Amino acid sequence: MKRNKIFIDGLGLVEGHFSGVGQYILGITRGLDDILEEAKYTGDPVPEIYVIIPYDSRRKFKSYHFKNIRYKIFPVSFRAMSALWRRRWLPPMDLLYGRGAYIFPRFVSMPLAFSKSVLVIFDLSYELYRQYSDEKNAHFLSTQVRKSLQKTKKVITISDNAKREIIDFYKLPANDIKVATPAADERMFYRRGSKEIEDVKRKYGIEGNYILALSNLEPRKNLNALVDAYCALPKEYTNNVALLLVGVSGWKTEELFNKILGKVEEGYNIIRPSEFVKDKDKPAIISGAQILVYPSHYEGFGMPPVEALACGTPVIAADNSSLPQAVGKAGILVPIEDTKRLQKELLEFIKNPEPLTKKTLTAGPEHAREFSWQKSSQTFLDSVEELRR
Repeated sequence: MKRNKIFIDGLGLVEGHFSGVGQYILGITRGLDDILEEAKYTGDPVPEIYVIIPYDSRRKFKSYHFKNIRYKIFPVSFRAMSALWRRRWLPPMDLLYGRGAYIFPRFVSMPLAFSKSVLVIFDLSYELYRQYSDEKNAHFLSTQVRKSLQKTKKVITISDNAKREIIDFYKLPANDIKVATPAADERMFYRRGSKEIEDVKRKYGIEGNYILALSNLEPRKNLNALVDAYCALPKEYTNNVALLLVGVSGWKTEELFNKILGKVEEGYNIIRPSEFVKDKDKPAIISGAQILVYPSHYEGFGMPPVEALACGTPVIAADNSSLPQAVGKAGILVPIEDTKRLQKELLEFIKNPEPLTKKTLTAGPEHAREFSWQKSSQTFLDSVEELRR
Protein backbone atom coordinates (compact mmCIF):
# COMPACT_ATOMS: atom_id res chain seq x y z
CA MET A 1 0.00 0.00 0.00
CA LYS A 2 1.32 3.42 -0.92
CA ARG A 3 2.25 5.48 2.12
CA ASN A 4 1.08 9.03 2.69
CA LYS A 5 3.67 11.77 2.41
CA ILE A 6 4.42 14.73 4.64
CA PHE A 7 6.61 17.64 3.50
CA ILE A 8 8.10 20.12 5.97
CA ASP A 9 9.46 23.58 5.15
CA GLY A 10 13.07 23.18 6.30
CA LEU A 11 14.43 26.72 5.96
CA GLY A 12 14.33 27.25 9.72
CA LEU A 13 16.15 23.97 10.25
CA VAL A 14 19.21 24.83 8.16
CA GLU A 15 19.73 28.55 8.75
CA GLY A 16 23.12 29.62 10.04
CA HIS A 17 22.13 30.77 13.52
CA PHE A 18 19.34 28.97 15.31
CA SER A 19 16.51 30.97 16.78
CA GLY A 20 13.88 29.52 19.10
CA VAL A 21 11.89 28.70 15.97
CA GLY A 22 14.79 26.68 14.60
CA GLN A 23 15.19 24.83 17.89
CA TYR A 24 11.50 23.99 17.84
CA ILE A 25 11.60 22.68 14.27
CA LEU A 26 14.61 20.53 15.14
CA GLY A 27 12.89 19.16 18.25
CA ILE A 28 9.73 18.28 16.35
CA THR A 29 11.68 16.69 13.48
CA ARG A 30 13.69 14.58 15.93
CA GLY A 31 10.46 13.57 17.62
CA LEU A 32 9.00 12.51 14.28
CA ASP A 33 12.19 10.58 13.56
CA ASP A 34 11.82 8.73 16.87
CA ILE A 35 8.20 7.86 16.07
CA LEU A 36 9.20 6.46 12.67
CA GLU A 37 12.02 4.48 14.29
CA GLU A 38 9.65 2.90 16.82
CA ALA A 39 7.25 2.01 14.01
CA LYS A 40 9.91 -0.27 12.52
CA TYR A 41 9.44 -2.55 15.52
CA THR A 42 5.73 -2.10 16.21
CA GLY A 43 4.59 -2.27 12.59
CA ASP A 44 2.39 0.81 12.99
CA PRO A 45 1.56 2.58 9.70
CA VAL A 46 3.55 5.79 9.30
CA PRO A 47 3.92 8.35 6.50
CA GLU A 48 7.01 9.16 4.49
CA ILE A 49 8.42 12.43 5.81
CA TYR A 50 10.58 14.82 3.80
CA VAL A 51 12.15 18.15 4.70
CA ILE A 52 12.42 20.68 1.88
CA ILE A 53 15.82 22.41 1.94
CA PRO A 54 17.92 24.56 -0.43
CA TYR A 55 20.58 22.75 -2.44
CA ASP A 56 23.45 24.27 -0.44
CA SER A 57 22.09 23.07 2.93
CA ARG A 58 22.52 19.33 2.56
CA ARG A 59 25.56 19.16 4.83
CA LYS A 60 23.72 21.00 7.62
CA PHE A 61 20.73 18.71 7.28
CA LYS A 62 22.88 15.57 7.33
CA SER A 63 24.63 16.77 10.49
CA TYR A 64 21.44 15.99 12.44
CA HIS A 65 21.77 12.28 11.61
CA PHE A 66 18.07 11.58 11.18
CA LYS A 67 17.45 7.89 10.65
CA ASN A 68 14.11 8.07 8.89
CA ILE A 69 13.55 11.68 7.79
CA ARG A 70 14.68 12.39 4.25
CA TYR A 71 15.08 15.61 2.32
CA LYS A 72 13.97 17.15 -0.95
CA ILE A 73 16.14 19.74 -2.65
CA PHE A 74 14.87 23.14 -3.75
CA PRO A 75 17.22 24.14 -6.59
CA VAL A 76 18.49 27.50 -5.31
CA SER A 77 20.72 28.64 -2.44
CA PHE A 78 19.49 29.21 1.11
CA ARG A 79 19.75 32.95 0.63
CA ALA A 80 17.78 32.88 -2.61
CA MET A 81 15.08 30.55 -1.27
CA SER A 82 14.66 32.71 1.84
CA ALA A 83 14.29 35.81 -0.32
CA LEU A 84 11.74 34.10 -2.57
CA TRP A 85 9.75 32.98 0.49
CA ARG A 86 9.73 36.46 2.03
CA ARG A 87 8.72 38.09 -1.27
CA ARG A 88 6.04 35.41 -1.82
CA TRP A 89 7.60 34.43 -5.15
CA LEU A 90 7.98 30.70 -4.56
CA PRO A 91 6.20 28.33 -6.95
CA PRO A 92 3.56 25.92 -5.60
CA MET A 93 5.54 23.34 -3.64
CA ASP A 94 3.29 20.43 -4.54
CA LEU A 95 3.91 21.00 -8.24
CA LEU A 96 7.56 20.25 -7.47
CA TYR A 97 7.26 17.52 -4.84
CA GLY A 98 3.83 16.03 -5.35
CA ARG A 99 0.60 15.71 -3.45
CA GLY A 100 0.80 15.33 0.31
CA ALA A 101 0.33 17.15 3.59
CA TYR A 102 2.59 20.18 3.97
CA ILE A 103 3.75 21.55 7.31
CA PHE A 104 4.82 25.20 7.41
CA PRO A 105 6.49 25.73 10.81
CA ARG A 106 7.47 29.42 10.54
CA PHE A 107 4.25 31.47 10.79
CA VAL A 108 3.92 31.89 7.00
CA SER A 109 3.06 29.26 4.42
CA MET A 110 4.44 28.51 0.98
CA PRO A 111 2.18 28.29 -2.10
CA LEU A 112 0.33 25.04 -2.85
CA ALA A 113 -1.70 24.12 -5.90
CA PHE A 114 -3.83 21.25 -4.62
CA SER A 115 -2.49 19.99 -1.26
CA LYS A 116 -3.58 20.81 2.29
CA SER A 117 -1.35 22.23 4.99
CA VAL A 118 -0.71 22.72 8.70
CA LEU A 119 0.58 26.12 9.83
CA VAL A 120 2.56 26.79 13.02
CA ILE A 121 2.02 30.14 14.76
CA PHE A 122 4.27 30.44 17.79
CA ASP A 123 2.85 33.58 19.39
CA LEU A 124 1.27 36.92 18.59
CA SER A 125 4.06 39.21 19.76
CA TYR A 126 4.08 40.89 16.32
CA GLU A 127 0.46 41.97 16.92
CA LEU A 128 0.02 42.26 20.69
CA TYR A 129 3.49 43.51 21.68
CA ARG A 130 4.63 45.27 18.56
CA GLN A 131 6.62 47.82 20.57
CA TYR A 132 9.09 45.07 21.43
CA SER A 133 9.37 43.70 17.88
CA ASP A 134 11.50 44.51 14.89
CA GLU A 135 9.07 46.70 12.96
CA LYS A 136 9.91 45.33 9.50
CA ASN A 137 9.45 41.73 10.63
CA ALA A 138 6.29 42.57 12.57
CA HIS A 139 4.74 44.18 9.48
CA PHE A 140 5.64 41.15 7.36
CA LEU A 141 4.07 38.73 9.84
CA SER A 142 1.01 40.87 10.46
CA THR A 143 0.27 40.87 6.72
CA GLN A 144 1.33 37.36 5.74
CA VAL A 145 0.00 35.30 8.65
CA ARG A 146 -3.54 36.44 7.80
CA LYS A 147 -3.04 35.41 4.18
CA SER A 148 -1.57 32.07 5.24
CA LEU A 149 -4.55 31.36 7.52
CA GLN A 150 -6.87 31.72 4.54
CA LYS A 151 -5.09 28.84 2.82
CA THR A 152 -4.46 26.42 5.67
CA LYS A 153 -6.76 23.88 7.32
CA LYS A 154 -5.07 23.34 10.68
CA VAL A 155 -3.02 25.50 13.05
CA ILE A 156 -0.53 24.36 15.65
CA THR A 157 0.78 26.60 18.39
CA ILE A 158 3.10 26.06 21.34
CA SER A 159 1.17 26.93 24.51
CA ASP A 160 -2.34 27.12 25.94
CA ASN A 161 -2.01 30.91 26.22
CA ALA A 162 -0.97 31.27 22.57
CA LYS A 163 -3.96 29.15 21.54
CA ARG A 164 -6.36 31.42 23.41
CA GLU A 165 -4.81 34.51 21.83
CA ILE A 166 -4.99 33.06 18.31
CA ILE A 167 -8.65 32.13 18.78
CA ASP A 168 -9.50 35.61 20.06
CA PHE A 169 -7.43 37.59 17.57
CA TYR A 170 -8.10 35.66 14.36
CA LYS A 171 -11.57 34.39 15.32
CA LEU A 172 -10.69 30.79 14.51
CA PRO A 173 -12.58 27.69 15.68
CA ALA A 174 -10.89 26.12 18.72
CA ASN A 175 -11.08 22.66 17.13
CA ASP A 176 -8.81 23.79 14.29
CA ILE A 177 -5.96 24.70 16.67
CA LYS A 178 -3.80 22.22 18.55
CA VAL A 179 -1.07 22.80 21.11
CA ALA A 180 2.29 21.06 20.66
CA THR A 181 4.65 22.46 23.28
CA PRO A 182 8.42 22.57 23.03
CA ALA A 183 10.36 20.28 25.35
CA ALA A 184 13.78 19.82 26.89
CA ASP A 185 15.32 16.65 25.45
CA GLU A 186 16.41 14.51 28.41
CA ARG A 187 19.26 13.15 26.32
CA MET A 188 20.79 16.63 26.35
CA PHE A 189 19.33 18.60 29.24
CA TYR A 190 20.31 16.91 32.48
CA ARG A 191 22.43 18.06 35.38
CA ARG A 192 26.10 18.04 34.45
CA GLY A 193 28.97 17.18 36.78
CA SER A 194 31.32 19.71 38.35
CA LYS A 195 34.25 18.89 36.06
CA GLU A 196 32.23 19.45 32.88
CA ILE A 197 30.81 22.66 34.33
CA GLU A 198 34.26 24.02 35.16
CA ASP A 199 35.65 22.99 31.76
CA VAL A 200 32.83 24.81 29.95
CA LYS A 201 33.12 27.87 32.18
CA ARG A 202 36.84 28.02 31.44
CA LYS A 203 36.12 27.69 27.70
CA TYR A 204 33.93 30.82 27.77
CA GLY A 205 35.94 32.84 30.26
CA ILE A 206 33.36 32.56 33.07
CA GLU A 207 34.64 32.72 36.62
CA GLY A 208 32.92 32.15 39.94
CA ASN A 209 29.22 31.99 40.75
CA TYR A 210 26.60 33.57 38.54
CA ILE A 211 22.93 34.34 38.03
CA LEU A 212 22.03 33.33 34.48
CA ALA A 213 19.95 35.18 31.90
CA LEU A 214 19.59 33.00 28.80
CA SER A 215 17.78 34.74 25.93
CA ASN A 216 18.22 36.95 22.92
CA LEU A 217 19.04 40.50 23.92
CA GLU A 218 15.93 42.33 22.77
CA PRO A 219 13.30 44.52 24.48
CA ARG A 220 10.66 41.80 24.89
CA LYS A 221 13.02 39.83 27.15
CA ASN A 222 12.95 42.69 29.68
CA LEU A 223 16.60 42.37 30.68
CA ASN A 224 16.55 46.02 31.74
CA ALA A 225 14.45 44.98 34.73
CA LEU A 226 16.86 42.17 35.60
CA VAL A 227 19.87 44.49 35.44
CA ASP A 228 18.06 46.97 37.70
CA ALA A 229 17.06 44.27 40.19
CA TYR A 230 20.57 42.79 40.25
CA CYS A 231 22.26 46.16 40.73
CA ALA A 232 19.87 46.97 43.58
CA LEU A 233 21.25 44.02 45.57
CA PRO A 234 23.78 44.81 48.31
CA LYS A 235 27.32 44.94 46.94
CA GLU A 236 28.38 42.19 49.35
CA TYR A 237 26.29 39.82 47.21
CA THR A 238 26.95 41.19 43.73
CA ASN A 239 30.68 41.10 44.43
CA ASN A 240 30.41 37.33 44.86
CA VAL A 241 27.70 36.44 42.33
CA ALA A 242 27.91 37.79 38.76
CA LEU A 243 25.03 38.39 36.36
CA LEU A 244 25.82 36.37 33.23
CA LEU A 245 24.00 37.36 30.03
CA VAL A 246 24.01 34.57 27.41
CA GLY A 247 22.35 35.25 24.06
CA VAL A 248 22.78 36.98 20.74
CA SER A 249 22.04 40.66 20.27
CA GLY A 250 18.68 41.37 18.69
CA TRP A 251 17.11 44.73 17.95
CA LYS A 252 16.51 47.92 19.93
CA THR A 253 19.35 47.05 22.32
CA GLU A 254 21.06 50.45 22.62
CA GLU A 255 19.33 51.36 25.89
CA LEU A 256 20.18 47.99 27.46
CA PHE A 257 23.83 48.08 26.39
CA ASN A 258 24.26 51.64 27.63
CA LYS A 259 22.80 50.65 30.97
CA ILE A 260 25.08 47.61 31.25
CA LEU A 261 28.18 49.61 30.35
CA GLY A 262 27.29 52.22 32.93
CA LYS A 263 26.75 49.62 35.64
CA VAL A 264 29.99 47.84 34.80
CA GLU A 265 31.84 51.16 35.10
CA GLU A 266 30.25 51.52 38.54
CA GLY A 267 31.79 48.19 39.49
CA TYR A 268 28.85 45.82 39.05
CA ASN A 269 29.73 42.28 38.05
CA ILE A 270 27.77 41.92 34.78
CA ILE A 271 29.47 39.61 32.30
CA ARG A 272 29.01 37.91 28.94
CA PRO A 273 30.72 34.78 27.55
CA SER A 274 33.93 35.31 25.60
CA GLU A 275 32.30 33.78 22.50
CA PHE A 276 28.96 32.48 21.21
CA VAL A 277 27.82 29.57 23.40
CA LYS A 278 27.35 26.38 21.39
CA ASP A 279 24.22 24.30 21.95
CA LYS A 280 26.22 21.36 23.28
CA ASP A 281 27.61 23.57 26.06
CA LYS A 282 24.30 25.06 27.17
CA PRO A 283 23.43 22.31 29.70
CA ALA A 284 26.73 22.83 31.52
CA ILE A 285 26.28 26.63 31.54
CA ILE A 286 22.76 26.12 32.93
CA SER A 287 23.88 23.51 35.46
CA GLY A 288 26.61 25.82 36.71
CA ALA A 289 24.21 28.72 37.41
CA GLN A 290 23.00 29.55 40.89
CA ILE A 291 19.62 30.40 39.37
CA LEU A 292 18.13 31.29 35.98
CA VAL A 293 16.05 34.47 35.76
CA TYR A 294 13.63 34.92 32.85
CA PRO A 295 11.77 38.25 33.17
CA SER A 296 10.09 38.47 29.75
CA HIS A 297 7.20 40.78 29.03
CA TYR A 298 5.70 38.05 26.84
CA GLU A 299 6.50 34.53 25.59
CA GLY A 300 4.93 32.05 23.21
CA PHE A 301 6.21 29.36 25.57
CA GLY A 302 9.61 30.01 27.19
CA MET A 303 12.16 27.25 26.61
CA PRO A 304 15.10 28.38 28.82
CA PRO A 305 13.11 27.97 32.07
CA VAL A 306 12.14 24.42 31.09
CA GLU A 307 15.73 23.61 30.10
CA ALA A 308 16.95 24.99 33.44
CA LEU A 309 14.39 22.96 35.38
CA ALA A 310 15.42 19.84 33.45
CA CYS A 311 18.98 20.47 34.66
CA GLY A 312 17.81 20.97 38.25
CA THR A 313 18.62 24.70 38.22
CA PRO A 314 16.23 27.02 40.14
CA VAL A 315 14.13 29.45 38.09
CA ILE A 316 12.57 32.86 38.65
CA ALA A 317 10.30 33.88 35.77
CA ALA A 318 7.63 36.41 34.92
CA ASP A 319 4.06 35.41 35.72
CA ASN A 320 2.64 36.45 32.34
CA SER A 321 1.58 34.86 29.03
CA SER A 322 2.70 31.22 28.74
CA LEU A 323 5.34 31.22 31.47
CA PRO A 324 3.08 29.82 34.23
CA GLN A 325 2.55 26.77 32.00
CA ALA A 326 6.28 26.46 31.24
CA VAL A 327 7.43 26.85 34.86
CA GLY A 328 4.50 25.32 36.73
CA LYS A 329 5.05 24.98 40.49
CA ALA A 330 8.71 24.06 40.06
CA GLY A 331 9.94 27.68 39.99
CA ILE A 332 9.11 31.14 41.29
CA LEU A 333 6.78 33.42 39.31
CA VAL A 334 6.80 37.18 39.86
CA PRO A 335 4.85 40.12 38.39
CA ILE A 336 7.64 41.45 36.25
CA GLU A 337 6.55 45.08 36.30
CA ASP A 338 7.47 44.97 40.01
CA THR A 339 11.28 45.27 39.95
CA LYS A 340 11.38 45.45 43.74
CA ARG A 341 9.64 42.07 43.95
CA LEU A 342 12.20 40.59 41.58
CA GLN A 343 15.00 42.09 43.66
CA LYS A 344 13.40 40.67 46.84
CA GLU A 345 13.17 37.16 45.39
CA LEU A 346 16.79 37.32 44.17
CA LEU A 347 18.03 38.57 47.52
CA GLU A 348 16.14 35.90 49.47
CA PHE A 349 17.55 33.21 47.21
CA ILE A 350 21.15 34.45 47.38
CA LYS A 351 20.94 34.72 51.18
CA ASN A 352 19.53 31.21 51.55
CA PRO A 353 19.75 29.19 48.30
CA GLU A 354 19.56 25.71 49.79
CA PRO A 355 15.75 25.20 50.12
CA LEU A 356 14.91 26.15 46.51
CA THR A 357 18.03 24.48 45.11
CA LYS A 358 17.24 21.23 46.90
CA LYS A 359 13.60 21.34 45.81
CA THR A 360 14.47 22.04 42.16
CA LEU A 361 16.89 19.11 41.87
CA THR A 362 13.83 16.84 42.08
CA ALA A 363 10.84 19.00 41.13
CA GLY A 364 12.58 20.62 38.14
CA PRO A 365 13.26 17.49 36.08
CA GLU A 366 9.85 16.07 37.06
CA HIS A 367 8.09 19.14 35.69
CA ALA A 368 10.26 19.27 32.55
CA ARG A 369 9.28 15.68 31.75
CA GLU A 370 5.66 16.81 31.38
CA PHE A 371 6.74 18.19 28.00
CA SER A 372 7.85 15.73 25.33
CA TRP A 373 9.09 16.24 21.78
CA GLN A 374 7.68 12.86 20.79
CA LYS A 375 4.25 13.68 22.24
CA SER A 376 4.25 17.04 20.47
CA SER A 377 5.38 15.41 17.24
CA GLN A 378 2.46 13.00 17.51
CA THR A 379 0.19 16.07 17.65
CA PHE A 380 1.59 17.05 14.24
CA LEU A 381 0.81 13.58 12.87
CA ASP A 382 -2.69 13.74 14.34
CA SER A 383 -3.27 17.13 12.69
CA VAL A 384 -2.11 15.78 9.34
CA GLU A 385 -4.44 12.81 9.73
CA GLU A 386 -7.34 15.20 10.33
CA LEU A 387 -6.59 16.89 7.01
CA ARG A 388 -7.52 13.67 5.25
CA ARG A 389 -10.97 13.36 6.79
